[in-house]
Amino acid sequence: MGLFKTKEEKEQERRMLVKQSMKELEKRIRKLKEQEAVYIRAAKTAQAENLPKQIQLAKDALKMTIAERKRTMEMLLNAQIISQMRDMSAMTGEFLKAVHNISKSIAGSTSQDVNKISAELKIAMNKVENQTENLADMLENAQDDVDDYSEGVTTVSDDEIDQLIYGNGTATVGAGLSLDDELVALQRELNK
Repeated sequence: MGLFKTKEEKEQERRMLVKQSMKELEKRIRKLKEQEAVYIRAAKTAQAENLPKQIQLAKDALKMTIAERKRTMEMLLNAQIISQMRDMSAMTGEFLKAVHNISKSIAGSTSQDVNKISAELKIAMNKVENQTENLADMLENAQDDVDDYSEGVTTVSDDEIDQLIYGNGTATVGAGLSLDDELVALQRELNK
């Protein structure tokens, strides 16, 4: 193994890093979903025990966890889309190279003016290569973009939290809730 990597080795390494990053994001999303379930159970338990501070604590933790999961999902989707765009651009470049080689062989075997076609293909191939390089730069700088993006706040409404904890929609009196649940729902309605 030499000191310098070939273009193919660099590309293979980049692909492996992208796949590894995506797997880490998927793993993080699974863990956050598990944590959401823990907070939902904690909120239900706190409500059953009529512990309003713990209910609010569980709801706040659930909000933060959902917001983090949404940000992580957006990062994963961005990485997948960017990776696909880069792959498509690379495939287009390979196709244009093949067409260019075919046009060269035609030019050598006929007297037709294939030089013009060959020149146009070279221009198109250069554009595709530039696009591929720009996408590669964008992927290399993705960590900075992800850090900047992660600083943004993804909000989760109280209604979303209540829906997760209590089921379909916000808990209301007479919706098959226990007496304690109905009292908490009434108290919430009075406090609005």
